[in-house]
Amino acid sequence: MKKLLFLALIASLLNGCEKSPDNKIASDYIARIVGFDLNCSTCILEFPENNSQVKKELGESPSNYYQTINLSKGNYQIGQLVKVKIRKPETNELTACISLYPSYSYKNVVISEFENFDNLIFNDTIDLPYHDCLYDPENQMYICLDSVLNDSRCPIGAYCLLAGNATVRFKYDEYNNTPIFFNLSTNPVSPKFAIINEYKFTLIDLSPYPSLKEPWTKEKYKAQIIVEKSK
Repeated sequence: MKKLLFLALIASLLNGCEKSPDNKIASDYIARIVGFDLNCSTCILEFPENNSQVKKELGESPSNYYQTINLSKGNYQIGQLVKVKIRKPETNELTACISLYPSYSYKNVVISEFENFDNLIFNDTIDLPYHDCLYDPENQMYICLDSVLNDSRCPIGAYCLLAGNATVRFKYDEYNNTPIFFNLSTNPVSPKFAIINEYKFTLIDLSPYPSLKEPWTKEKYKAQIIVEKSK
């Protein structure tokens, strides 16, 4: 009896240590559309900020490009960003396409969920969530909330000698150009706006405001900004 219990315990431990199948991996990423497979009418993606992680999950692919098997090219254009969840395809999900155009040797990827970024609204206060972007389709420009570098604002319910400050890092991203990172702060004596090309970005506020009673994670941050365009 003891021997049976021991064997059952060993089997349980071994099962608990098994890794999930590779094709069950799903993650949130920002991907850029770099082309289309015209045979299958699907999008080809790159992951400029997460190349190493995607490689680890899906394997190496030429030029770090990955061919989707289920994201139709539809109304997408080259250079467009999209927020996606990805995973390896099952064998039965791979379909043959009519070969009328040159084919690629890129790794296949399944898009299990996707979300397009909202278009920019100019000259009005808008919310930009943490690690989210807004899009100007006319110029293929994105403004993204990259990170919150610090938040020393005096929490609600606390007594502080100084009001403190929050510094937000943004990313200005145009297709085929090197991204530009810039910082804006909530403190009135710190930079609250930046001008890049014909755009002026002004930080109005950062929410939520710190509170001793209501802790939060960085993913809940939202920057209130105004974007003005001179042309």
